[in-house]
Amino acid sequence: MTSTESPNLRKSIILLLVCNALAALLLISNFTGLYEVIWQSLDTRIFRSLNSTITPDGFLTQFWAWTNSKTFDRATFVFMLAICIYLVVSTRREERIDVTARIGAITFLILIALLVSKKVVGDFIHPSPGLVLTPFNNINDYITGYTVKTSTDNSFPGDHAMTSALFAGGVIMLFRNRPAIAVLSVLLMIFVSVPRLAGGGHWFTDVIVGGGAACLILLPWLKISPLVRWIDSLLNWGWDKAPAFLKR
Repeated sequence: MTSTESPNLRKSIILLLVCNALAALLLISNFTGLYEVIWQSLDTRIFRSLNSTITPDGFLTQFWAWTNSKTFDRATFVFMLAICIYLVVSTRREERIDVTARIGAITFLILIALLVSKKVVGDFIHPSPGLVLTPFNNINDYITGYTVKTSTDNSFPGDHAMTSALFAGGVIMLFRNRPAIAVLSVLLMIFVSVPRLAGGGHWFTDVIVGGGAACLILLPWLKISPLVRWIDSLLNWGWDKAPAFLKR
């Protein structure tokens, strides 16, 4: 090990330990008796405040309904995909594989988070406010033609908030020269997360603890692992093997 590699390794280990310790503290605060002290009142107040904006003829009712719908979920995915495509096509041709590799690394972390959420945490019983804080203003009572999720037995973590937080965090870390895209990604994260809090499908802690812990555990690997470099090498290898007409 060279003299420069040793300090870098120590920094990487310290970064991992600190981030994982903070993630553990977040999770402990949410799933022990500390929850009643730190989070319970805040969870309740945020839900009641946002949920009170759902009224029979209110504009926000229709807004919350749409932003809790499957159509909005698909639109969010398309919007994130559009951001990724824009990052690639707005970059100089010789840098596009590098940009694609960075996007691929962010996507890989999101897929890991979703896999853990579905396969490991998926059966964890954690009732949402739509089941616990009844009665409440149920969006489905005021809309027609479709229904939205307003309650669930396993609301932790908030998958939409978690994936959008990882996306925004990844863009901030790997595309520091694109501040406008970073701001747009953060706004998207907020736009995706808040409707779930108003509708009753998620607690504030599902978003802040679930998304925060996922970011603390996974995002440091973008900096300390060769993930981006590996994906870049794979893409370059594939590009070298691609037909000549694609390279014109």
